[in-house]
Amino acid sequence: MHHLRSRTINTLVLLVIGTVAAFAQATTVQPDLKSTRIEFVPGERTIFYDDFTDMAADEPPPHWKVRDGKVDLKTGGDIRELQRTGEDAPTLTSPTFAVPPNFTFELVWTGTGEMIWRFPDKDGETMLSALVRGEEDGQTVNIHIEAKNEKLGDGMLMTDTSKPVTFALWAQQGRVRAYVNGERLVDSNQVEFNPITRLEVELGRYRPNGIRSVRLAESAPDFSTVINSTGKYVTHGIVFDTDSDKLKAESGAVLKQVAAALQKNPNLKLEIDGYTDSVGDAAHNADLSKRRAQAVSAALTSQFAIDSARLMVNGFGAGSPISSNDTPAGRAANRRVEFIKK
Repeated sequence: MHHLRSRTINTLVLLVIGTVAAFAQATTVQPDLKSTRIEFVPGERTIFYDDFTDMAADEPPPHWKVRDGKVDLKTGGDIRELQRTGEDAPTLTSPTFAVPPNFTFELVWTGTGEMIWRFPDKDGETMLSALVRGEEDGQTVNIHIEAKNEKLGDGMLMTDTSKPVTFALWAQQGRVRAYVNGERLVDSNQVEFNPITRLEVELGRYRPNGIRSVRLAESAPDFSTVINSTGKYVTHGIVFDTDSDKLKAESGAVLKQVAAALQKNPNLKLEIDGYTDSVGDAAHNADLSKRRAQAVSAALTSQFAIDSARLMVNGFGAGSPISSNDTPAGRAANRRVEFIKK
């Protein structure tokens, strides 16, 4: 009898835990995406990406040439951050690649040091440069942007630099914009430069800082143009908290484009498909990808007044990869949301 009661209690406990988990999952509080001022849309075709997930401890970063100093990988939980070692500010250089004239650059970092990012052409001349600095107070970010030694602009934002900060650069049709945490701080037009062929960075000048991820990509086309011409739109601009269906505020820029297309064309119906990389349990990834697709649908319905009958959702986990899951760049490409015209 005692064992029976124990099994019954254990069963009830599991049911309660499952119910609570399901309730929490169903009531994820999403950010206000409709009124977000963030307008930056990440590029789609990844040219270069690194989050240091394939960097071994006590080894140099495999995708960068390091000179004039040393770097180390700091880890803790899900955090992997490349930092300088010692007082010198090392220079890191990426491999060479072809960068189109319209591109986006995204950097996630922390700390109170200074970085200078350079974008050279094939002859080594700097076409664009971005100084990104966390101040000693730990609450201020300053940036300075140049093109071929011409000042494009400065900007400042108050934010806690002990937490991840996102710096982004967007070059589009001769217009160069720079953002910190989605706030546009620099906006210049009629900017001309030769094709860029690599990335260079001086890391941790004056004080330490760390890089969590770097992404360079070809600029994303307009949603309406692509969905009407090809019937399919793939985006990496809808992003979520790690292992969660909670949308990040920067997803608002893409969702606004999607909502505008749906509002303009009342006959347009969409299937929303979520995908993950192959890291982790397959069943968990399938569930997570579907919950993320549902979160996108729910945001369009609740925040943009789109009729839910016009939206279908699916989650495919790591199925149908568009790149190899063996590299950081490939895994980043596979974490995506796709819209299919129905």
